[in-house]
Amino acid sequence: MSGAATTFSGYERALVAADAAVDAELTQVGPGTPGGEYLRRFWHPVALSTEVKDLARAIRILGEDLVVFRDRSGRVGLLHRNCSHRRASLEFGIVAERGIRCCYHGWLYDVDGRILETPGEPATSTIKDNLRHGAYPAREYKGLVFAYLGPAAAIPPFPIYDTLDQPDDELVPYAIDYPCNWLQVNENPMDPFHSVFLHTRVTRAHFSPAWGALPIVAWHRMADDTGIVLTNTRRWNDYVWIRTAEWLAPNFAQPPDIYQDPDREKFFVRVAITKWHVPVDDTHCRILAWRHFSPSLDAGGRGNKGGVGLDKVDFIGQSGTERSYDEAQRLPGDYEAQVSQGPITVHALEQFGETDRGIALLRRMIREGIRVVKSGATPPRPALNADGLVPTNAGDVIFRVPRSNDDDALRRRLGDAVGRIVVESMALARAERQATVEHRVKELLAATVPGRG
Repeated sequence: MSGAATTFSGYERALVAADAAVDAELTQVGPGTPGGEYLRRFWHPVALSTEVKDLARAIRILGEDLVVFRDRSGRVGLLHRNCSHRRASLEFGIVAERGIRCCYHGWLYDVDGRILETPGEPATSTIKDNLRHGAYPAREYKGLVFAYLGPAAAIPPFPIYDTLDQPDDELVPYAIDYPCNWLQVNENPMDPFHSVFLHTRVTRAHFSPAWGALPIVAWHRMADDTGIVLTNTRRWNDYVWIRTAEWLAPNFAQPPDIYQDPDREKFFVRVAITKWHVPVDDTHCRILAWRHFSPSLDAGGRGNKGGVGLDKVDFIGQSGTERSYDEAQRLPGDYEAQVSQGPITVHALEQFGETDRGIALLRRMIREGIRVVKSGATPPRPALNADGLVPTNAGDVIFRVPRSNDDDALRRRLGDAVGRIVVESMALARAERQATVEHRVKELLAATVPGRG
């Protein structure tokens, strides 16, 4: 199609759609696919700890059928689902003191895939010495079960992020299933403009009316190529609200306080959610995450710990089970917007605008990471801070600044400057970083805003 846009162009658009194909490089996740091989170089959460009880649980991750279980000694195992002997599913296995035993012929598997017993075979059998069942390293951390599904020789250190080790911060785990490709859910944190419209202007304010203020947004590729940091700068009455957010490759993101009200000064209040968008297969994914509850978050007390868990979280429009179809149509949320794009959205049919720069950058960085792994190299890993943790950048900085004649330019300058302060302090220990950000922001205001000196 070319030339000027015409009305009633459904026929022509349908012909274009019929010829369009999904971007397989970015959306396929199974073993041996370029995207699947890239994703397998990282740790991913695969289940809530509360889902792994006294019975094995069948799960699907990165296009593989697996079974996760906790043996009687408390160890968590993640094995290929079908027994190496005659292919019976280990979801019906019997959990043992050490490992899990197949129900069909009693073969006993350890959490690392070693075969401990092959009952019924001759005492001279060497099967258990010469065969290993498919298994992946797994570990629990604060209510989530994580696993590494890549080659054993390339296993990276297990990453612990700085936002997971804060005083007076309670982490409540949750999991939500999405019947769509992982990428269209993974992109959402790099689209702050959707919060203006989906979460505020189109229906009603899901969080706070201040979210409807149109932001000035800048996306920055991290210097070590591990992800993207953005600054999202709004004006609300006498306050400038600068929200820093981030995405770390391939599927990690942290939104700051979802119930934030820019009605008082705050200096780098940290995150409300730490989450991963984990591919189940090409047409399904799962958010596995923590909601954060602390005295520094949610000043209005709108959060609800009891509303956080399996297939639920305490804000609207995040699950396909919380509401009727009629209710979802009247007040759609992230779930409806992302799932309704289809099982795998077709990028060739999208029309990007200026507000989509972050999405374009995210896709480009994932594609680069895929090709790095395809070349035989290792994707970049973030450096640790002085506390030995992976430093992150998401948070809220809010301060009183009178509206100026050129307020957009002022907001842009302040947003850029605060973003630099946050990034430049990443290597510091937590307490020192918090003090440094506040001190430098106040210095910035004294030098920029009349009467703040």
